[in-house]
Amino acid sequence: MARAERPLDPTADPLQAFAAELRRLRDAAGRPTYEALARRAHRSASSLSEAAGGRKLPTLDTTLAYVRALGGDEAEWIERWRTTADATTTDGAAGRPAGDPPTAAGEAHPVDGEPPEPDEDAPERRNRRTTGALALAAVMVAGFATLPWLAGGFGAGGGPTETAPPVSPSGPLEPAMGTGEVRDGADPKDTGCAVDPSVTTVDSATVLLDERVIGMVELRYAPSCGASWPRFVPVPAAVEVPRPARIQLTVFDGDDAGRQADFAMDYAGISTFGNLLTSTRTCVWAQVQLSGQGWASSLARTGCWRGATQVRPIP
Repeated sequence: MARAERPLDPTADPLQAFAAELRRLRDAAGRPTYEALARRAHRSASSLSEAAGGRKLPTLDTTLAYVRALGGDEAEWIERWRTTADATTTDGAAGRPAGDPPTAAGEAHPVDGEPPEPDEDAPERRNRRTTGALALAAVMVAGFATLPWLAGGFGAGGGPTETAPPVSPSGPLEPAMGTGEVRDGADPKDTGCAVDPSVTTVDSATVLLDERVIGMVELRYAPSCGASWPRFVPVPAAVEVPRPARIQLTVFDGDDAGRQADFAMDYAGISTFGNLLTSTRTCVWAQVQLSGQGWASSLARTGCWRGATQVRPIP
């Protein structure tokens, strides 16, 4: 039996008010279990539960993964998170996002798009810490500082841009950001591949249900990781997909039939991404299919690409 969540008092402080809104969003979506939510969000159940715990502010990345998995408005929640962060940073450590250690350089920022798309901006918390550190260093060199000026430095939001390393012709490199290992089957966000500034959609194809377009399958490629992954993007004006439904995302090695990376989850009507397959030494292609009781969409496939170079068209 699942343990009940601790009670919240939204009037007590901004953190509990923020957590209460997350819980309301989950309730409105039918209150899925955190295990089910974790499969949708590509996050652990414990991190999602902690995000709605009201003790610490979760990272923006985790917040948006939570919101996206429940079909919430990401733009609205970005603004809500920033407002809460501003309200809690004056309280010292209370404003530090959950799971974000004081010395960490930052965290890979979400999906379901990746930079340079708007929903994959560089992490807000990393930018705040980086800009603040630069401001403080300038004060120390100059030998003077005033409190208002220093506070203004920490409040700025334009930290330095990280440059992705070049792709090695002999194989994939370490990720530009993130802490996970770049390997077949890894999560693009955990490895940092999803926030490679040069990430791109190299190919796409329509997904059809009864000859009607319900979305697109994309093959995404991150040069700094030397890896690719599939993504499904629903068409806003598409025909309604019967529920419940499942979505299966797979990326295949076009030269080795035994190598592929799969990801499946309950379909929630939102953009969904699959797992990595290294792609600098062989061509890979993406496939997506939605299915339910007695029905299935077409098998939608992209062409086969080695990195950002097309090797052959749709198989």
